Amino acid sequence: MDSRFVRATIRHLLTVIFLGICMMWIMAPTNTYKQKWKPSISKKVVSTYFGTQAPNMLIWTFPVLFVASLGSLYLHLGKNSNQNASQSNEKKHRQALWRKPVLVKGPLGIVSGIELALLIMFIALLVWSLVTYLRRLHTITPKAAAIEGVKVWEMKLFDAALYIGLTGNVCLAFLFYPVARGSSVLPLLGLTSEGSIKYHIWLGHMTMVLFTIHGICYIIDWAVSGNISE
Repeated sequence: MDSRFVRATIRHLLTVIFLGICMMWIMAPTNTYKQKWKPSISKKVVSTYFGTQAPNMLIWTFPVLFVASLGSLYLHLGKNSNQNASQSNEKKHRQALWRKPVLVKGPLGIVSGIELALLIMFIALLVWSLVTYLRRLHTITPKAAAIEGVKVWEMKLFDAALYIGLTGNVCLAFLFYPVARGSSVLPLLGLTSEGSIKYHIWLGHMTMVLFTIHGICYIIDWAVSGNISE
């Protein structure tokens, strides 16, 4: 079988999986995922070996491992292929435009067009996740707070701290991908671990900001409720 056909098939499959992963990250903070999708998946995949973590492994771990495996095969088949040499000048020109620096000064350093676009999309995902989580605070009523023996604002602050932490988990989930030296995912994107260090730094800063706010909110709640000694 022609290696170019196999690589094209793998490329399309990887695109579908990537879009599926993006969809799951977008749906993760929604009630649809929490109340319908995840319980339905849990009923079917909870196993003796993985227990209650089976749904998380199926949704978040398996797709990435599958992408890495397919990526290894894709890169292996492309080593002796002349497919790259047959790229049109127009396609090469478009790629060059996306990789052209659009920011050369500032805290982010030298940033290309595609890097800036991906950064904006990632921040949009964080904003979407946080806003979607925080919308659940409207369901907290004085009656619900009274059952817990706290004030409404205390219960909202406690839950807000949790939601900020969950948003921080999005950054944490991607934090170490840019520095994996043996990764097959980075070469698929035309990246190296050395050239991706700045992405690790960006994600690290965002992670620390979100988790710092997460911790401060909990400390305030514990101090007000008199539980800080615990």
